[in-house]
Amino acid sequence: MKIGLIGCGKQAPKHISGLTAGGGIEMVLADQDRALARRLAEEKGVLAADSVEALFEDPAIRAIDIATPTPSHAPLIRRAISAGKHFFCEKPLCETLDEARELDRLTREAGLVGMVGYIYRFAPAFEMAHAILNPPAGEASPLGRPVLAWLRIGGRGSHQLWKHRRESGGGAVNEMLVHMLDLAIWLFGPVEAAELLSVDLMRPARRIQGRMENVNAEDFVLARFRMAGGLTVYIQADMVTPAFSQVVEIQGENGSFRGSIQSELPTGLTLIEAAGGYPAGLTNLAAGPANLFLRQMTAFLDAVRAGRTPDRCSLADSVRLKEGVAKLGPIGPLPAGTDSETAAAGTESIGGA
Repeated sequence: MKIGLIGCGKQAPKHISGLTAGGGIEMVLADQDRALARRLAEEKGVLAADSVEALFEDPAIRAIDIATPTPSHAPLIRRAISAGKHFFCEKPLCETLDEARELDRLTREAGLVGMVGYIYRFAPAFEMAHAILNPPAGEASPLGRPVLAWLRIGGRGSHQLWKHRRESGGGAVNEMLVHMLDLAIWLFGPVEAAELLSVDLMRPARRIQGRMENVNAEDFVLARFRMAGGLTVYIQADMVTPAFSQVVEIQGENGSFRGSIQSELPTGLTLIEAAGGYPAGLTNLAAGPANLFLRQMTAFLDAVRAGRTPDRCSLADSVRLKEGVAKLGPIGPLPAGTDSETAAAGTESIGGA
């Protein structure tokens, strides 16, 4: 199968490795910086196209992999659909809820496969959590009824300038929080209401690619979501944590689950009473390391070959995610270093929903 990749930045090598690991895939790379595409193609032993347009015009290319900044996603997806090509797109799918709904509709009408890169659904720890929360029909979850969940993700940022500029779709919401909200929706169902508790710009100046840059996108956010069934979920996301950090805690009436994408952190289930084949007390769950990009891209290739909607990270999943983000409301101006709880004024609050 021949696949064209657009965007040769930080994520591209991971996509290439994930797509080609199983063999039988021919990659062609393109970027608005042609020299960058040629260098990466040479490094990875794949082909480089003369232009982005050439990928859409090549009838042998069956699918397009989009790894570009967020504002370019929707236009590139529309071009892929018009060219009759399946597509994989890095998260987030697009900038607005209306765009997400339109892209989902157009993809379904064209009979194409579309998938979005929410890689946490492929982490073994969270697959375990999903299985614990969603037991076979007629069985109850060992945790009992979930009553509270806390999801945190933190990273240092400062890799690409566009990721810290609001006008180019950057910020802690689009770069970080959406990963955890997508995971929460997969685990608990759709968002009913949402509230921004705190949103800040703590580092208005950053050294990015050797230059000091002034930035204006939020780098810290704390939000509260009410999920279907009344469960409360808190999500904290930031781009100020020096070393990457990620964890999920779920509190149920019969115990707790704790897990992380980080293999060095323990994943475990602690129950008050034995249930679902687990004893009372702590059970360490052997989540183990996994190549998440390989698992993600293999799922995409399987869906393309079978001509079916992927069972995870579909465009419909991204529509539900966008609906949840929309409930947070707009983020207002952010004075540097100021805790702007007032920026959430006018959003739909949990208490009033």
